[in-house]
Amino acid sequence: MSESGNFIGVFFVIVGLVLAGAGLASAIGVAGGANRRARILQDGVPAEGRCLETYVTVERRVGSDLSDPGRHVRHTIIGFRTADGRDIRIEETSGVPRVVGDHVPVRYLPLEPHVAMAVDRSPAGQAAASGAKVAMGVVFMVVGLFVVVVGIGIASGGFDSGPPHVPGFPAPQQPGPGGYDFP
Repeated sequence: MSESGNFIGVFFVIVGLVLAGAGLASAIGVAGGANRRARILQDGVPAEGRCLETYVTVERRVGSDLSDPGRHVRHTIIGFRTADGRDIRIEETSGVPRVVGDHVPVRYLPLEPHVAMAVDRSPAGQAAASGAKVAMGVVFMVVGLFVVVVGIGIASGGFDSGPPHVPGFPAPQQPGPGGYDFP
């Protein structure tokens, strides 16, 4: 195997491991967030929140030019008082349109009141979005592992042997002189 083949194979392995790692980290992060939301909904204490502030930010993709309008993200600052009298503020980016002064039902964990969420959003919609994000993470992981296998094959010279032979079918013919295969 040539040194360039080894380099290309190692490059594929590294890229594949990065893809697989990113996919796995993404899936774990989304699943952890979904688990936290489920815990808040199940064990959280209800409170009456109020919209204190709203603002919109523009997020652009890395490397995009200024003509890209980007994605507008609606942020809401919600304030609420815990059962023991502490004033808490949380920020949410659910996209639910709110104006300052709106009443917002909130649930929070008693031992961690900053771990809270507005509960006027659809849990089914959140679950579907989380499921889609986890699926995308798994797809990235599988593609990354495939690229790793290809890289190992290239680095080990496993792809230099020509086309595979399937039992029961005629063996592939080697091309004749000049690269053409004439019967």
